[in-house]
Amino acid sequence: MQRFLPKTCALAVALVSFGAAAHHPWLVPSHTVVDNTDGLVAFDAAASEDLFEFDARGLPLDTIAVTGPDGASPTPTAVNTTSRHRSSFELKLDQPGTYRVANLTQGVMVSYKLGGETKRFRGTAQAWEKQRPEKAEDIRVTQLAGRVETFVAREKPSAKPFAPTGSGLELIPLDAPVDLSDGDRTRFRLLLDGKPLADAAVSVLRGGNRYRYKMGELTLRSDAQGGFDVTWSEAGRYWLGVNHSVPGEGGGAAPARRVSYSATLEVRPK
Repeated sequence: MQRFLPKTCALAVALVSFGAAAHHPWLVPSHTVVDNTDGLVAFDAAASEDLFEFDARGLPLDTIAVTGPDGASPTPTAVNTTSRHRSSFELKLDQPGTYRVANLTQGVMVSYKLGGETKRFRGTAQAWEKQRPEKAEDIRVTQLAGRVETFVAREKPSAKPFAPTGSGLELIPLDAPVDLSDGDRTRFRLLLDGKPLADAAVSVLRGGNRYRYKMGELTLRSDAQGGFDVTWSEAGRYWLGVNHSVPGEGGGAAPARRVSYSATLEVRPK
């Protein structure tokens, strides 16, 4: 899996919690299916309160991972811009089929006591080890991992689903996640470390919420095999998100892991 490394990861932006009033991280392609001669697709990466608007922060691009139709990992062509509110890059689709484009983040959230006062740290595991106070006590560490992704295709979507990576929280589309139309039903499976994640809450939001009084959020639950279906009621750009916490040993207050996933999908009118 090839990674693109133009700058240091900003975990405070990339590892965000999802909720009705929270910032939602997303990757948006200029096209979901392309048939142009060069196969070039541009992507915007940001986190925003109003879906797919540049009202908060651009996402870091140091851990962009691409999986091609043959399982290979092409490298993004170029970073067009990286600013406070928006990050952009391009990817050339060299072969027919579906590509998975993801922004991967990892880090830790730590609470500890120093001199009787509770302190907190959020950042990379390496940064914590460097900054960890020698006299820190009652240290509680929660591992953080996030995947923000989208799907694009050249000419014709692939018929075969992507192979799981076996790491973290991921979504496996069982039907083609591109070239969707209103009224279509798309099947998905949620996996955590390669195993089905049952009874997980899945949020589905349609873009353009800044122009609506209601968010119009659809909440679904995964079944025993991690599966769930979405029927697209109308055309538009959709955001799909999942948050999951893994309890710590002994049922402590701090979870051992917090994992998150989000995807951007485009639905066109029939």
